[in-house]
Amino acid sequence: MKYLFLFLLTLSASIHSFAQEIVERTRRLTPEVTEKYHVLKSNDTIMQGQYTAYLDKKLLAVGNYNQNQKIGTWTFFDKQNQPCQRYNYDTKTLMFESPENAANGVRYIVDDSLTTEYSFSRPVRIGGRYYGYLNYVNLIRLPEDLRNLSNESYKPTIELLVSPGGRLAEFKFRVHPTFSAVDINDVVLNLNLKLIKEEDKIFIPGKLNDKPLPIRIIIPCQFYKSDMVRL
Repeated sequence: MKYLFLFLLTLSASIHSFAQEIVERTRRLTPEVTEKYHVLKSNDTIMQGQYTAYLDKKLLAVGNYNQNQKIGTWTFFDKQNQPCQRYNYDTKTLMFESPENAANGVRYIVDDSLTTEYSFSRPVRIGGRYYGYLNYVNLIRLPEDLRNLSNESYKPTIELLVSPGGRLAEFKFRVHPTFSAVDINDVVLNLNLKLIKEEDKIFIPGKLNDKPLPIRIIIPCQFYKSDMVRL
């Protein structure tokens, strides 16, 4: 009876292992960013196991999936391959966030009528200030009249309005002529929020004097090829 029990236990473990057999896949997230991930051999739409993303050969993100859900602690890196964020998806806890680097050009806009001293914490996009924004960039395809524009003559930006509850409330793409000092000559495209995955609508909300409030994030980007943009 003892040996029969051990045989059945081993057989059960083997069946479970076979059912969870995984294979590695590689794909392009953007022209510069490559993803390496694992899927179930029996169903290649279900991500299971380790995930990594690289900008050229520099690590951008590393973590694990279980049945298409991010689990455990993920670490994200900036374009210089420096750790910029660590987030635990099990506990929904931001474990580490590097200081804002003014060189990346990202701006945060709140009520500009404030004249008194205040403490401000910006909204946080899970994934960091590069990898975390790639899915927004991938949704932009320029219409015919905005194609083949020069990065020297025009400044493209992505604008994300984050609600006090940490939800993406608005997604705009703006093209500003560098020769213009005002916004009246800007071309603004409103993107449909229904095109965005639920996961990409979630932020850690920003606060002013510890009170959550709507904040607009301005992300500079560049024209790429004829009808695309990139960070």
